[in-house]
Amino acid sequence: MDIDAIRGSIKSTIRSHSRAFKQVGDSLSKLLELGAITGMAAHYRSLGCDVTAVNPRGGSSFVVKTSTRGHPWNFSKFIVTHKGKTFELHMNLMVKGAHDEGVYCVDIGVTQPGKVPTRKSETKWHCLENRHLISFAEVKKLNIYPMLLAQFIGIVHEIMPQFLRRKRKPNKPHLPPTLIVLGQFSGNSRAIVNEYNRREVCVLIAENYDMRLARARRDDRSAFIADRQ
Repeated sequence: MDIDAIRGSIKSTIRSHSRAFKQVGDSLSKLLELGAITGMAAHYRSLGCDVTAVNPRGGSSFVVKTSTRGHPWNFSKFIVTHKGKTFELHMNLMVKGAHDEGVYCVDIGVTQPGKVPTRKSETKWHCLENRHLISFAEVKKLNIYPMLLAQFIGIVHEIMPQFLRRKRKPNKPHLPPTLIVLGQFSGNSRAIVNEYNRREVCVLIAENYDMRLARARRDDRSAFIADRQ
């Protein structure tokens, strides 16, 4: 794991918004999740979007949500504007499933604006309604192997099954459901991913994410754009 590449991307993105980040320990998994959301923010910025880091409670700190616990109004988010349309990026976001009352936590959630509360209300907030989710990303500190791909496709089926049929494409500038992985392809996992297009599966597998971030910083481009499906 190239820690310097991930830390550099995080600092570059947060610093560009005059923000400081806190509440991230030495856990590599937590650092990778923060690297994922800042990398996605940089992706949107590279496409000409206006990207702003916002702390709902005010102040200049970027407060990181590192688990499923905690109210969303206590943590920071990114607000992105593209051609007059606004959306948000959240970490460890609770989301209702597409088929039933199941509730899932996505590592990074891309949501419609104003659907995640920014302050406490009399009505308890449990999760984001599924219809308000635009896309999401899962982050793993692993190599890519067949069962990891099967698990991810299962998550997509439960949360955004529309990306598993009829070659559904995300509305620009969004990425499809994305699996962000530190490691590389192992076994026959690359052959599985190569068949996704034929199977009308629209997802993105972002392997070697630390190296992607390093290249993105060097070339001033998105860590994802070259590999969109």
